[in-house]
Amino acid sequence: MPIDWYASFGDLADWRQPECYEHLREADRRMFAWEWLRRCPEYRRAWLRHRNDADGKIASRVARRFGLAVFEDPASDAFVARPVWRSEHDPHVVLADAQSAQTSNAELFDILQVAPMAHVAIGNEGDEHWLLSNGYWLLRLDIVEGTLLGGPVLLRFRLEGLASLLPRLQTLGSLVRLLAAPESRFRARATQRTLRWISELRTADALERGASHREIARGLFGEVAQAGWRLDSDAYRSRVRRLVRAARCRLNSPLSRDWFDA
Repeated sequence: MPIDWYASFGDLADWRQPECYEHLREADRRMFAWEWLRRCPEYRRAWLRHRNDADGKIASRVARRFGLAVFEDPASDAFVARPVWRSEHDPHVVLADAQSAQTSNAELFDILQVAPMAHVAIGNEGDEHWLLSNGYWLLRLDIVEGTLLGGPVLLRFRLEGLASLLPRLQTLGSLVRLLAAPESRFRARATQRTLRWISELRTADALERGASHREIARGLFGEVAQAGWRLDSDAYRSRVRRLVRAARCRLNSPLSRDWFDA
């Protein structure tokens, strides 16, 4: 029996209202990964099946198939949700050891400095998967040894190799800037590619609502789909067909490398 998305999770954004997607214009691209994953029927079914599992190990193992350390409620959009992407999917995740040390306070990291934006998922082996996010940007740290929960610590970062170095250095640079100015926005700049990604999401939501191609064209591009739709709107019909193909592809493969590459 198919799952009724609206009965199970509540409505998606109103695809006819661009302001419902406005926060994505300045969001980290990994926020788009979550928006597509939470729309994915396979993920919805898995979340419903395992959200109340007494054995957290089973749920954690299933969540890993979707690139997550733990399940996240698909009813929450990217601005509210805090999906903790695993390092296998997100090359920006930095691994570190947290150690007690007698050193200057300037060298120590205290999670309380960024407590309002901190979220942690504890792995089966006790390792800590930390996410720092304000709904627009995110930073990921995996604490392999030690803990951030016991007060200020000295972080020893595990960096190796060359190909994977750049995205992790970007994370560390962002962490340094965040600690220097915790109120920093760090929002991405809207680009034509970002706007196309938003149009693809709106198209997916329109299809979920049963909208026709003509209705999608009118909703996205204005009053172009009038009586002459089939005669005078070839360009718009082609654009909608491309958006529909892209939306279906994203739903089938929500964890595209588009969202995680540096």
